[in-house]
Amino acid sequence: MDYLLQHQYRVVTLDQVVDRIKNAKKMETKTLAITFDDGYEDHFTTVYPILKRYDFPATIFLTVKYVDGYWESEKAEGGRIKALCRKHIKEMQREGLIQFGSHGYSHVDLTGVDREKRFFEIRNSKVCLEDLLGEDVRFISYPFGAFDQEIKNMVRRAGYRAGFSIWNTKPDSYSIRRIPLHTRDGLMRFRFKVSPLYFATRSLLAKR
Repeated sequence: MDYLLQHQYRVVTLDQVVDRIKNAKKMETKTLAITFDDGYEDHFTTVYPILKRYDFPATIFLTVKYVDGYWESEKAEGGRIKALCRKHIKEMQREGLIQFGSHGYSHVDLTGVDREKRFFEIRNSKVCLEDLLGEDVRFISYPFGAFDQEIKNMVRRAGYRAGFSIWNTKPDSYSIRRIPLHTRDGLMRFRFKVSPLYFATRSLLAKR
């Protein structure tokens, strides 16, 4: 976040990004949005204080099933990771810097389940989150970045404004591509990923 500030990046909301895409307007140079998937407790205890320090807006895509609960993970101490609780979600929402979207109901690969399950994951996660937040949930991030045309159609019919993936060569407003960042990414790799060279390089590799 310090790198973004020092190098004069403009951090905007997802609504601003989607507005540009829907109106076929090119994003301004050094402009980006910050997003997080899943909804872990450390999004409140670690991430949120840093975002407040820099006054950077962000979106957290929540997996409904794990709110107030735990994620199972072999990599975590004790085999599980604590998820965000309703109290912390509401606190972040109230202070206005964080927006919330859906990451599905139970974090299944939507391309690997039947149509009924797909609809449940897409629609019910939206309904549950809107009940929790008391406001419209406009965006969904596809678990594992996986989607197909039928999934995009379901997302549109469910009332979402946009859908987000990880990498795809022909993005539209229901398959907006994001830049994945990982714990192993150091500063040099981060600088590369937020530069114009990243997508240019990925596009070149995809054509091979």
